[in-house]
Amino acid sequence: MWSRLKRLFVPRPAPPDPYAETVHFDEAGFTRALGPSEAGGRRQSWPWEAVCEFGFRFTPAIFPDPWYGDYMEGLWYLRVIEDGAPMAVEFGQDLLDAEALPPALLRHLPGLNLRVLREGLAVAARGPRHFDGEGEWVAWRRVPHCA
Repeated sequence: MWSRLKRLFVPRPAPPDPYAETVHFDEAGFTRALGPSEAGGRRQSWPWEAVCEFGFRFTPAIFPDPWYGDYMEGLWYLRVIEDGAPMAVEFGQDLLDAEALPPALLRHLPGLNLRVLREGLAVAARGPRHFDGEGEWVAWRRVPHCA
């Protein structure tokens, strides 16, 4: 009887979001996954040697919200070299915590400027309607700079 009551009143866990994005930093490099791999999700990886720049960007959202209108969004980014050309890899602000960055990221980006990241995050904390706060905060760049 208790199991029936439990099934009646305790909601089942939500299925995994098929569009969820995850990022992973390890000794081999950086990996971004879109959706679960068992459902055919896309996975991309770059070695540390391909990473040229890391920072935070606060920019207008590409697609305005139909009810809310235009808004700003915070994005972490890595600039990487892929097939000989530079490419920006962006991912949501909520996927990293500037106060607890992954150890592999800190090890492989020597001289990473956390103060710069905190400045960008402070601007983003003013809210999604803070249009005057648009900017890019570069916390690490490979020297010499990748083309």
